[in-house]
Amino acid sequence: MAKKSESITQRYSSISRLCYQCGQCTGTCPMRRVSKFNPRSFLYDFDTDTDTDENEQWNCLICDNCYAVCPQGVDFPALILGLRSEGGVNEDSLAHRVFSEIATFMTFFDKGVPTDFKGEIAENSEYGYFPGCLDYFDLFMDVGVNFHEIGDYAVKLLNEIGIKPGIASLKCCGHDVLYQGNYKVFEQLASYNTKKIKEMGIKKLVVSCAECFLTFKRYYELEAMGVEVIHVSQLLSLSEKMDFPDLEKANNRARTVTYHDPCAMKRFQLYEAPRDAITKSGARYVELNHSKDNSLCCGVSAMMNCNDMSKALRAFRLDEVKDKEVDALITTCPKCLSHLNCLKRETETEKEKEAEGEEECGCEYNFEIVDLAVFLGRLLEGEEL
Repeated sequence: MAKKSESITQRYSSISRLCYQCGQCTGTCPMRRVSKFNPRSFLYDFDTDTDTDENEQWNCLICDNCYAVCPQGVDFPALILGLRSEGGVNEDSLAHRVFSEIATFMTFFDKGVPTDFKGEIAENSEYGYFPGCLDYFDLFMDVGVNFHEIGDYAVKLLNEIGIKPGIASLKCCGHDVLYQGNYKVFEQLASYNTKKIKEMGIKKLVVSCAECFLTFKRYYELEAMGVEVIHVSQLLSLSEKMDFPDLEKANNRARTVTYHDPCAMKRFQLYEAPRDAITKSGARYVELNHSKDNSLCCGVSAMMNCNDMSKALRAFRLDEVKDKEVDALITTCPKCLSHLNCLKRETETEKEKEAEGEEECGCEYNFEIVDLAVFLGRLLEGEEL
């Protein structure tokens, strides 16, 4: 237990003092479902300089649910990020430390992430596609997902609507190290990437990763450079060329799907574009009970805190999907894709044990969890889910 320094209290008091303790944040906080974490109490203790547990700030998922419902516009996520930057990284909270280490290693070398993807590209295009750290997910996340094909299909879909992008050989956007409080590494990554984007002459930076979208759009200063950050779903939903023939739509209607809103989309309320892109395919779309501003987090923020609490949050989400009896759960975040598939595979293993006469689990999820670009790309190529 420790008190905050006077400088920290002064620096962030403008955020905390907006709170009038209505409790709406606590009502929508995912962590409140599985722990004693309470945004309202946290703000009260901070504003009154009450002794607090320094580890409490690391329980926050920075999912933006509280910000979305706050009538006072209290930016609780910004407060948490600020406090983490003051105290440095809590190494005990890092469940997948290798990704943070990769981001740090990138700062020592003049080279970006792998960019070998299928499709037609053009080096001098005003569109630059950045795939994110997909190949590193393939190396270190054994969850039954081919992450590389997200980039393959994203480029193919861009080609489908008449865009031949350049492939932006950037370093990691820095989302995780930023959310872990490691501002030094984040600033080094951002500096390199900003310079590279300018050198390439990119005017429209296209991403398929929700966290890349949030990070480039909110924490970089690309807009001041005349660079627009675009999620691939925005282009697919608006383009008249992204339209499935009636025969294909008829075939696709046999598929019932739903969509999981990544937390990183909430800050900019990017909700309709992915849904519009899905419905264009002709697939039958159903909405989850918790969606958009009230969507449930996958439970693992910035590759941190992969524990029983995060597992419970994933189970809440997958049980909700299961009740809708869909063929596929679609998302636009590699993290959500990996974490939700991780629990799905775990339950499949338990099901195998049940078949061998061991204890019944009763928690099988008979639907695919797939990225939006992969889902649409497969439909266009006539592939089955």
